[in-house]
Amino acid sequence: MKPITLCLACVGLSILSACQSTNKPPVTKSVEVNQQTQYFIEAKISLDKLKQEISQGREDQLNYFAPNTFKQAIAEFDNATEEYMDIGKNGTSSLNVFQSDTEQYKQAKQEIINYIALANQKLKFAYSIKETAESTLTETFAHKKLLKEIGAPEVYAKDYKKVSRQIDVLVEYIDDGKVSKAQEKQPKLLADMHVLEVRTVRNNALNQLDNDIAHIKKKRLAKFVPISHQQLLTARSNVNAIITATPRATTEIKTAVELAKFELDHLHHLAKEVTSLKNTKSKHYEQYLLAKEALLHTISESLETDDVRDLALTKQVESIALKAATIKGRLTTANAAVLALQSDNSQSSAATESLRAEFKSQLANLTAKYDALIIENSDINKQLQSKNIELVRLQAYKEAVLQVERRHAAEKEMALQAQAKKEAEQKALALKEKAKKEALALAAKAEQEAKQQALALKEKAKKEALALAAKAEEKAKQQALSLQEQATTSAIEVEAVESAVKDEAVEPAVKVEAVEPAVKVEAVEPTVKVEAVEPTVKVEAVEPTVKVEAVESVVMVEAVEAVEAVEQTIEEKDNN
Repeated sequence: MKPITLCLACVGLSILSACQSTNKPPVTKSVEVNQQTQYFIEAKISLDKLKQEISQGREDQLNYFAPNTFKQAIAEFDNATEEYMDIGKNGTSSLNVFQSDTEQYKQAKQEIINYIALANQKLKFAYSIKETAESTLTETFAHKKLLKEIGAPEVYAKDYKKVSRQIDVLVEYIDDGKVSKAQEKQPKLLADMHVLEVRTVRNNALNQLDNDIAHIKKKRLAKFVPISHQQLLTARSNVNAIITATPRATTEIKTAVELAKFELDHLHHLAKEVTSLKNTKSKHYEQYLLAKEALLHTISESLETDDVRDLALTKQVESIALKAATIKGRLTTANAAVLALQSDNSQSSAATESLRAEFKSQLANLTAKYDALIIENSDINKQLQSKNIELVRLQAYKEAVLQVERRHAAEKEMALQAQAKKEAEQKALALKEKAKKEALALAAKAEQEAKQQALALKEKAKKEALALAAKAEEKAKQQALSLQEQATTSAIEVEAVESAVKDEAVEPAVKVEAVEPAVKVEAVEPTVKVEAVEPTVKVEAVEPTVKVEAVESVVMVEAVEAVEAVEQTIEEKDNN
């Protein structure tokens, strides 16, 4: 931030001097100052970005893989920084005096940008050198990492430094563009690294064992147990052979080392026994043997064998071994039985899991079907709402008839199957009961939705029927005279008709009160009541899909149609 502040101060001083020596308008000078400030801000941003990239280059070890090129990049950065600082300190005094201040600042910014561009080119080239080195020396770097992991720098520090220096030389070859020479020198370096790896692994695996063998030699224990000593040396040689051939065979090396340690412990115990026997006097030989025999007897008692101390020691051992083998066989048989039981349990568990999975699958399928039915039912409801009342009546009636026929056919088929195949029907009945429960659950929901729709239709039809009935009643009152004339035609004789032509005779016979009882809506209603239709279309016949309410709504529409027919008849008679 200090360079920016200093630059701004310099810019301010230049502005003051410019105001004294020029006649340019203040507005123009302000624009120039803003432009000059912008140049310095852009230069500072570019420098800060380059500084971060150089810092990242150090973290990426460019100073190791491409030291010369990386130094050149740093030099260009230093040049750009120096140019920036010089302008901040001296303003434009060191620039071309024949140029305006703004032009000089622009030129200075451009020079800084040029230095930064050169530095970026060097950084890019350094990264390419690093990539070449890593790809060319991939095996070498991997081997170096392995040496660090097994502790070569601590165990053989001098040799590890020598190998590291050889790697640095190869990297320098690549930095100088001598990639082929680096490739030529790499096999020899890998061989040296392999030798160091073998030495390090051998030290890690055999150092303690070699110290123990040296202690045995120092104590001269080999003369007491020469056979065990030779077995120990053979085990040690085996470890060394494995390390020399395959130093990265960690498991095999570990197993061989454990075997060598076993032989070492065995040697120590035998040497102790030999020393104890050597120090035993002849008169105590019996006690020594009895002690060993007691150990064998303890084992035989643990195995629940007979007392075999009347036999030679070798025979006692054979008897104990035979008993142990018998017990081992029994244990093997028991283990096999346990494994068989475990296998059966596993198979049973697998079968259970299979059934559970199958059940879950079926449940998922039923759930999916149920959801599909819900969606389908919702779509149907939307479609039904867009239809007129007549279409709803026809569809409901058709569906009711079809359901009745399907139910009768199903019942007939079930009756026939029950008579012919009783045993087969029991199994089918179980499956049917399950399906029936699912269907009833779905039908219950569909029934509820149909009931709601039917109630709405019934209410609407009822309102329309009442309106039509009121209208018909009003018209019936208006046409009372005409209807009376038609109603009394068959009952009155010709003489009465002739007298009725006269105005005075007609008036007393044709009264509204006499006609009203015959043409009231109440007289029409009993012929078209819901109760008259209900016995033909019972609820039980249409249970799954069509409720009584739906039929009642249909019949209500028919009642409306009947009223309309009566009204039409009245109008026709009136017209005549």
